[in-house]
Amino acid sequence: MNHRQIETFYWAARLGSFAQAALRLNATQSAVSMRIQELEARIGVLLFDRSQRTARLTSQGALLMPYAEEILLASDRFLHVVAEKEEIVGYVKLGVAEIVALTWLPTLIRFVRQTYPRLQLEVEVSLSHLIEEKLHAGTLDVAFAACEMPQSRFASNPIQMIQFAWMCSPELPAVPEVLTPQGLGELPVIATSREWQFRGSTLSWLTTNDVHFRNLTICNTFRTAASLAIAGLGLAYLPEQLYRGEVDSGRLRRLRSDPEPPPLQIYAIRPLSGTTPTHLLLEKAAAAVVAGQADDRGAFQNSNAAATED
Repeated sequence: MNHRQIETFYWAARLGSFAQAALRLNATQSAVSMRIQELEARIGVLLFDRSQRTARLTSQGALLMPYAEEILLASDRFLHVVAEKEEIVGYVKLGVAEIVALTWLPTLIRFVRQTYPRLQLEVEVSLSHLIEEKLHAGTLDVAFAACEMPQSRFASNPIQMIQFAWMCSPELPAVPEVLTPQGLGELPVIATSREWQFRGSTLSWLTTNDVHFRNLTICNTFRTAASLAIAGLGLAYLPEQLYRGEVDSGRLRRLRSDPEPPPLQIYAIRPLSGTTPTHLLLEKAAAAVVAGQADDRGAFQNSNAAATED
C-alpha cells in the first residue's frame, strides 16, 4: 500500500469515475484500475461496486474514505512545511545588547517559537564591545547591538534608533541645568563600561567632545546604573524609553546636554561568509518586530516587512 494507491482511491471515489480520476491524476484509466486493484488486494476488501457504471463505493470503501482523506491532508501539510520552512531549521548563537534584551527581545523569541519551532536560539546578553569581540572570534552567528563592524567581513543593517540621556537623582548636588562635556568630566558618573568601550554614536559623542571621566563607577547593566543614580551616587546614561516613568515620578532627573547626544543606532550584524537563510530570516523578523509588523502570536502583520538587503 502506497500514497499513490490511496490518492487514486480517494479521487475515484470523490469524482465518481475511474476515467475522471485518471484525468485528475494525469494517468491512464488502466493505471487507475490497476492501482485500485492492488490496494484492494493489499487490504483484503473491495472498495468499489463494479456492477455499477459509476465508481460507487462499497460499504467498506465508504468506511475507509475519511481515513484516505486524512492521509492526503497530512501529506499536503508535510510537503507544505518542507517547502516553506526547509531552511528555517537549526541552531543560532545570538548576541544582543542589554537595551534589546529589555525591550523587544521577548517578542522576537515568542515570534520565532510560534513561527519557526525547529529554530533554536542560544541568546547571550552582553555589552556591545564584548559582542563585537565575539563576532570577530566567530563565536556568535548574529547580533543585535551598537557595534559598527568592518564592511569587508560583516553586514551591518540598521534596525532601530534609541534615544539616551544623562539622568541623575534630583537630590544630587552641584549638577548644572545644562550639562556640558567639560562639566561632565567633573561629576560622578555611573557607566556600564569605560569610555573607550562604548560603541556607536555614544562613543562618537564622547570622542568628539573630548569627554574624560574623572570620577567613574563601572557596572555592567542599565538596571544597576539606574538604581545607583536613583540613590544619588552619580549620573547615568540611560535609554529614555525605559526610564521615562522614573523621570515623570521625580525619581530621576533628565539632564539637558549641550550638545545633545545623538540616538544610539542598533544594527543587525552577521558575517558575510557563512550567512545562512536562517540568519537572514532572523534579521528580517527582528526588523519586523521593531517596526511593529510582527506580533507575539507568530504572525507578520505586513507581508512587505523585510530586513534591509546588502
